[in-house]
Amino acid sequence: MNIYYISRQYNVVINAYAKSGGKGAAQEAEHLLQRMHMMYDQGDLSVKPNVVTYGAVIDAFAKSMERNAAARADALLANMVALHQSDQVRHSDLRPNTYVFNTVINAWAKSKERGAAAKAEEMLVAMDRLHASGFPGLKPDAFTYTAVIDAYAKSGFRGAASRADLLLDQMEAKYAAGDQDLKPNTFTYNAVINALAKSGEPGAAARAERVLHNMVNRLRNHGGNDVKPTTINFNTVLDAWAKSGEGEAAAERAEAILEWMDRLNKSGNTDVKPDTITFNAVIDAWARSGCKRGPQRAEQILNHMDELYQGGNIDVKPDTYTYNTLINALAKSGDGGSAARAEEILSIMEQRYSAGDKSFKPNTRSHTSVIDAWAKSGEQGAAMRAEAILTNLRNLYENTKDPDIKPNVYTANAVMNACAFTKHDVDREEALEMAFRVFEWLDIQPDIKPDAYTFTIMLSVCANLIPKEETPARFESAKMLFEKCCESGHVNDHVLWKLKLTVNEFEYHQLVGAGVETKAQDLPQPWSRAVANNRKQADSRNSNWVARNRRERRAQQHQ
Repeated sequence: MNIYYISRQYNVVINAYAKSGGKGAAQEAEHLLQRMHMMYDQGDLSVKPNVVTYGAVIDAFAKSMERNAAARADALLANMVALHQSDQVRHSDLRPNTYVFNTVINAWAKSKERGAAAKAEEMLVAMDRLHASGFPGLKPDAFTYTAVIDAYAKSGFRGAASRADLLLDQMEAKYAAGDQDLKPNTFTYNAVINALAKSGEPGAAARAERVLHNMVNRLRNHGGNDVKPTTINFNTVLDAWAKSGEGEAAAERAEAILEWMDRLNKSGNTDVKPDTITFNAVIDAWARSGCKRGPQRAEQILNHMDELYQGGNIDVKPDTYTYNTLINALAKSGDGGSAARAEEILSIMEQRYSAGDKSFKPNTRSHTSVIDAWAKSGEQGAAMRAEAILTNLRNLYENTKDPDIKPNVYTANAVMNACAFTKHDVDREEALEMAFRVFEWLDIQPDIKPDAYTFTIMLSVCANLIPKEETPARFESAKMLFEKCCESGHVNDHVLWKLKLTVNEFEYHQLVGAGVETKAQDLPQPWSRAVANNRKQADSRNSNWVARNRRERRAQQHQ
């Protein structure tokens, strides 16, 4: 019998475990590997593990996505390399190759463990070192680099995007110098663009756009299908500019990219065509620009978008996200008439939705943003308009029980904010009553409750709207709010600061039990328990920002 026949049979079974992806499959594959080693050590030469055996077991761990799977795959590879180096004649069939290393690197790339990207790059460096020392079959290729780049792209850690960008630069330089195995492909460029776009690093949007330009130039100069920029690549760069914080310059850059996409499409590139997400990103860039003409430009782009849709281009149909972004731009501007225009936009959404177009369905965010626009307007009657919108939203939800239009704490806070910063004397008394009316409604809801910002705003209501000479009324209102704040665990330094502005120093000490210089962290821990829990949740959210952004993108695509 061929002494390698039984080894091949074991390899077939191990490979089956690897491909199954079932729970515990990787462990079963490793048990078979251990059994082969034991039998071989006892003299059965027909069951000698080889590089194929190890590759299959490593692949099983890489596909399992289990906790510590990447570390286990790494350890198996290290054991294989050690065996080969201990006796290169006896273990010549354990000579490591690019495929096995790439499988371990891919396992690290898919791992969510801290430091996974650095581990993947360590593997890349080890491959380079071993190749240089006489392992011709162990040479990093495009897959190797792309997997490491992808690991950095998914890590979300500070500096990860810059590292991914640097690896792409190395790849391109080596390819230009004649290494045909390191030709970057669409996946490579996609990973770097995504990493840069979502990193929030200074200058990341410009660098993501530079990578996109390289893709387009590669396609133009060399043709082929290995590098094909698509609408998704352009939209990712647009989103990076929108969120870059670079103001008007970012919005102008986003608009220029939209025009670039249009030119490419009209020149025959069917893979690049502006769509709803494209236009939404450009509108968002203007909404976030902070410049005077931002809202006007956002509305002009929406109108152009609607004209294209009415003309037959179904790929650019405005949707709820589009209109919400415009409303947000108007809310941020605070210009005279912008709040009324935001409410008009909401009415347009309601009319088109009532006419049967579900794409224009107003949601809680739509209404909350209009309320926010009134809050920031400073116009006479702003608080009354804000409460009227909340009342309408409450009635709609009560009648339909539609979760898309359920008022939340942000909606209520926006109304209270409009009350707190009422600027006209004629509105002050009614705004005061209104703020407490909304607070009382929020406080009795079974599934939404006041948060720290609620108490901060309501203390502002007391400080701004209850005359200073009415000391007992200011104190009693502040006392009620602060006690509820302590009970719910929402005391923070902002709440304490607003309390100081509402009551005198003696009253402050009476309520807090400490002087006015005291910080929230020095007070009883239960008073701030909700704040601490929210901070932990925020830290968790930050560590998973990539996943969150992907969910938001998918939600936008399906709106």
